[in-house]
Amino acid sequence: MRDSSELLGDAAKLRARLDDDGYLYLPGALDRSAVLDLRRALLDVLARHNWIRGGLALMEGQAVMQPVHESMPEFAAVYDDLQRVEEFHTLAHHSDLLGVMNAVLGPSAFPHPLKICRIGFPEHYEASTPPHQDYPNNQGTPNLTAAWMPVGDIPMDLGPVAILRGSHKYGVLPLAGHMGPGRRQARVPQKMLEELRWVTTRFAAGDVLLFPSHTVHAALHNITEFHMRLSVDFRYQLEGEALTAGCLQPHFQRITWEDVYAGWRSDRYQYYWKNLDYEVVPFDEYPVDRGDRDLEDEFGYTPDEWVEILTVDKRWEARHRRRIEKLADTADEPGAAQRVDN
Repeated sequence: MRDSSELLGDAAKLRARLDDDGYLYLPGALDRSAVLDLRRALLDVLARHNWIRGGLALMEGQAVMQPVHESMPEFAAVYDDLQRVEEFHTLAHHSDLLGVMNAVLGPSAFPHPLKICRIGFPEHYEASTPPHQDYPNNQGTPNLTAAWMPVGDIPMDLGPVAILRGSHKYGVLPLAGHMGPGRRQARVPQKMLEELRWVTTRFAAGDVLLFPSHTVHAALHNITEFHMRLSVDFRYQLEGEALTAGCLQPHFQRITWEDVYAGWRSDRYQYYWKNLDYEVVPFDEYPVDRGDRDLEDEFGYTPDEWVEILTVDKRWEARHRRRIEKLADTADEPGAAQRVDN
């Protein structure tokens, strides 16, 4: 990835770089301590639900829970608790981040109330975030711009984000199904793959990655054996532009804002969008190509897909057993909780 931090302070050059590459990589643009405070708060939730080891190992994010994905009830209960974390929502209003977004988009840029936390289990390859564009999921204005941030250091083995550089110039791509977040992926034509290049880098807490809603991006596999990968993405737009109703609700819309705000220490950023100017427009359902579904059963899967699902479950169970055995062997080793972010 091309480092654009030298352009900070020059709005015109930032916008030109974003228009050219379809992303802006800004290492160290956000206060690292604020990101690590969020990391601790999110990991505390995961530890309370027995997804990771707590205590002195908390900041390591060492998974002790068998991987789950966002369509499973076991995921929903924990994710809804993550949505209640005050630091998760207030980070989108951090002066460092708003300063960047105002320079890139304009002085009226604001974050959507909808905010997304990504949790990547170790060795959960089948559910890694696939190549996709944000626009089909958010819609509204095509000028919508995402700010993706690692919540902790993300070296290459933890599965950083990759960007298909220049892909924002090809319009909205057709969709196909996928097991990962969003349950669908972009069908990237071979011509694009031949003409464009995937780019990525190692990320550190405090880095910011910006990209417009037509940019194709994906997560590389988390190939570590123990460590969770945490990231957040916030979407920004200018006042006066269009958005869809779902962007005004908590992610997945299972809980209300009253649920989210219960127990917050401050009401400064509660319901902040109600005093802003925007147009709510209808959400269009984009078709998803799932192949020949003549043999679809009552759950929506073909026999071949059921075979794949059961095979994946067996692989997850085997990896989980190996992980727990190794964690038990290393728990008492000196320095066992000294990998990153402590």
